[in-house]
Amino acid sequence: MPIVRIEALVRTPPDVEALLRATARAVASALGSDERHCWATFRALEPGSYLEGGRLRTAEEAQEVSPLVTILAAHGRSGEQKAAALRAVAAAVGQGLGSDPANVFVEYRELPPGHVHAGGEVR
Repeated sequence: MPIVRIEALVRTPPDVEALLRATARAVASALGSDERHCWATFRALEPGSYLEGGRLRTAEEAQEVSPLVTILAAHGRSGEQKAAALRAVAAAVGQGLGSDPANVFVEYRELPPGHVHAGGEVR
């Protein structure tokens, strides 16, 4: 059940479906999950709503600022799996947004047992 949330300042709207499908495929593969059980969202940030380098950024500067990505996943993955997921998601998001993957900021957050409600149960 990995969840990937992508936020980015964009100059030109991306192909959101392709971005989300590629990102879900990448994280699922890296974590050994079924792609059908991976959720992904994209939110385009409004110009003037992204502060980086001490100033608000414009849409024209979209390629200069980092897309912000969070991966939420169940506890228990190995360090190698987490690192692979971080790299794979950075590459997929970079490609989908036309950004350098080295400029994509990705964080990995583990959800400990008992901290998730899904399917009518606390897991």
